[in-house]
Amino acid sequence: MKFATSTFTVLALTLAVVKAQVQIKIDATKYPALQGTPDVKHPQVQAWLKEIDLTGAPTFALRKGAPPECPAKPDPAECIWTCDGCAQEDITACGAANTWGVTFDDGPSIYTPPLLDFLKQNKVPATFFLIGGNVIQNPDIVKRELDEGHHLASHTWSHSALTTLTNEQIVAEMKWTEKAVQEATGVRLKYMRPPYGDINNRVRFVLKKLGYKVVDWTGDEFDTKDWQIGASVTAVDASGKSSSHVYTETEALNHFKTSLDQYAASAKTKGFYCLEHDIKEVEVNFAKKLIPMGQQHQSDAQPYQEGGVMPPSGNKGNNTNAGNGNGNGTNNGNTTNPTIVHNKNGTDTKSAGIKSAGGLSVVIAAAAVAAGAILA
Repeated sequence: MKFATSTFTVLALTLAVVKAQVQIKIDATKYPALQGTPDVKHPQVQAWLKEIDLTGAPTFALRKGAPPECPAKPDPAECIWTCDGCAQEDITACGAANTWGVTFDDGPSIYTPPLLDFLKQNKVPATFFLIGGNVIQNPDIVKRELDEGHHLASHTWSHSALTTLTNEQIVAEMKWTEKAVQEATGVRLKYMRPPYGDINNRVRFVLKKLGYKVVDWTGDEFDTKDWQIGASVTAVDASGKSSSHVYTETEALNHFKTSLDQYAASAKTKGFYCLEHDIKEVEVNFAKKLIPMGQQHQSDAQPYQEGGVMPPSGNKGNNTNAGNGNGNGTNNGNTTNPTIVHNKNGTDTKSAGIKSAGGLSVVIAAAAVAAGAILA
């Protein structure tokens, strides 16, 4: 009997180890090529297009470039966020003062796990805006992000500038990414960030039909410039003379510290979202020097869309669970059952933050989750 018990114990332990080593696998052959905008003639894309009604979409000339250059005289009706600061209902700030929405774009990558280790150690939640092509290569990382309490959102399939794409191409970019994330995690995305921040009213129309809410970031001052570290940049002095140099981590840190100090000295009626990335090692190392030791965060109680499939054709793109944007670039938090994750009684508490020279205590917030209610 002892022998049998011992054998059973060893077998149980072996099975446990095997189970722990099971990895999520996504068949890449069932998805578009990792690079480039997906083909709109693909049967799956055609099926998605039949489920939404794009009638009435604004008409503007397709822009060019990555990112596209701004026109000499932007058309106010087009409302290009990166050109004239027009945000419409895009979320650009946390509604609660002293709140920092931590976000990372372009992953997942091989450098994301060390970042997740850091965030877990410091109890910092974040939002990851995912590239679909990277999701199918790293589904286990995406699942880990969700399991460890982070929020997942879309950054399109191929990181193409959306104002350069047709309506149908935008649908393909979004839906393939949505499908990949759902296969890896079981959740259907609800929030997105346009690559390069490139968005206009035509793109907004299509995204809204797909049930998405747009999360930008809080202006150039909270673009951390991590993507420029190690790259050659051109600066123009007061006399108009230009010169080039390699942008350093120190410059990026100083830029962000200045932004924090200016924020600390302001009226602080709202919080902010920063722009960071997790596609390069230098970006992840940089993030570890920026992120404060936040303890509390708020979230949208329902940060993903309802159901596992597109709504039936009789409900063409009308998402009933997308929160309530107030139209001025922030969100008033009137979502279904908004909660504060760590405080079940619905109250917030003070938590430790990083102190800037101005005495600012910044509380970490899971960003696009915030889109629905961090912004309360």
